[in-house]
Amino acid sequence: MSAEEKKTQHEKDHPYGTTLLARDKPENRRQWGADHIGYVDVEASECDPTTGRCPHYAHRSDAARDGPGGGALATPIHLLIASFRDQLCPRTLHNAFRRAENPDRVYIRIIEQTEEGSDLIDDAGCWDRYCQDYNTDCQQYKDNVRTVHVNAKDAKGPTDARSKLSAMVNHDYVHRDEPTQLDFHRVELQDFCMQIDSHMGKWL
Repeated sequence: MSAEEKKTQHEKDHPYGTTLLARDKPENRRQWGADHIGYVDVEASECDPTTGRCPHYAHRSDAARDGPGGGALATPIHLLIASFRDQLCPRTLHNAFRRAENPDRVYIRIIEQTEEGSDLIDDAGCWDRYCQDYNTDCQQYKDNVRTVHVNAKDAKGPTDARSKLSAMVNHDYVHRDEPTQLDFHRVELQDFCMQIDSHMGKWL
């Protein structure tokens, strides 16, 4: 059977694709049990009932870089950043846009926890310092960044901030067809979502 025939057969056998629960190795068997090892079919119920699209990239028309509607280079990327008094956050913002092949598809949600009334650089603000120190033309991306300000004294740790960011994305997915209800930017089933630290600019 040729590679193309195998691919066609795989698509027939797994119409909604597969997902890896855990690799089959002793430590995973001990931790998760034999029933949670290997690849399993994605259930039809996990896919959009109106379009049949599923939350994975297998067999997708826009997986190609030059596919319909701009292909993979047009699929939105939602970056979620929980920042606590982090002077490196502006650099992370800068590199996210500067190094993106298509920066217009990058949407960044920031929960910024800073000390009110502080004159420290740590509390100067991620977006403000990005505009001041890294990109004087930052307004071209003003609609791509949503910042929620929280007093550092009220912060409850990174897990709490990250959960709130996830909730923001979920809200914009649930209300994706209700523009007036969106918190920031609509989220489709097959968009990319990624949580990163506020000081990851070096690796973006």
